[in-house]
Amino acid sequence: MTDADRYEQIRRRAYWIWEEEGSPTGEDLRHWAMAEAEFEASRQRASGDAATTEAPEVEISTGDEPPRKKIKRTEGP
Repeated sequence: MTDADRYEQIRRRAYWIWEEEGSPTGEDLRHWAMAEAEFEASRQRASGDAATTEAPEVEISTGDEPPRKKIKRTEGP
């Protein structure tokens, strides 16, 4: 794959991310970084290197606060 092909694939993915987020202004670098990271990860998976790398930790939030649980009082340690 040439550098031009790599650039074009990343550019198209970054544009898609931008459109999916509602076309916000000033987010181009973040979209490019996301697209580039996805591209590199897919290349690693394709070459079989993904098994040797750790998956990044991802936290997913709905924006809602988690329910609070009441803790029973106990006596002694």
